[in-house]
Amino acid sequence: MNPQSNLALEHAVRGKVIYLLALVALVQFAYPITAYGTAALVIYEILYASMIVVGVIVGRDSKVHMLFLAGSGLVYFAASLVYAVNPVATWAVLITYLALIPYLLMLVSILGRFLIVVKTITRDVLYAAVALYLLIGAAFVPVYGLLDLLQPGSFRDASFPDAPVMWQQLIYYSYTSLTSTGYGEILPVSWWARSLANLEMIAGVLFITVVMSRLVALYSSEKE
Repeated sequence: MNPQSNLALEHAVRGKVIYLLALVALVQFAYPITAYGTAALVIYEILYASMIVVGVIVGRDSKVHMLFLAGSGLVYFAASLVYAVNPVATWAVLITYLALIPYLLMLVSILGRFLIVVKTITRDVLYAAVALYLLIGAAFVPVYGLLDLLQPGSFRDASFPDAPVMWQQLIYYSYTSLTSTGYGEILPVSWWARSLANLEMIAGVLFITVVMSRLVALYSSEKE
């Protein structure tokens, strides 16, 4: 990697990743408020937009990254507001998924590179590792949603067997898959859904293995 690019990356992430971590955790675990009507859903979308803004700031290591994050974030926010006032607008849901997938994957890439280039363990490194883990789970949510939108019935919730699976349920399903908890009430039914679920479970296990190895290596190098 280019040393100048590495310095720009570290400068962009340090001191800001704690805010990204806080907002990612908030939007991933505060989704139950969306059950309390349109106003609550709008508030949730504003929180998500705040996370997107902080993500753009973290991506300032490169003008291309920043513009990419800002563009996909604006598309998501516009479509999400349409969905908030008109939840039956399928086209708006589709656009939110299509905008979120590249946005979240870009953030995953930026934080992953940050963990690779850093030379010492700091609080920012630990914050970035946790944020990266949460973002991996978050990135699978729109992927699952897109699959279920294009192939209805890909997922089934045993608690509500006759109802379609909503994106809120997919957040819950994504993190139970990422952590390999698998309570079993939400099931991947189609082959593609099962394949994606396998991929997320493997990603969760590999993340723990690789990141722990990286942190141990950094700690050992500091001691030496």
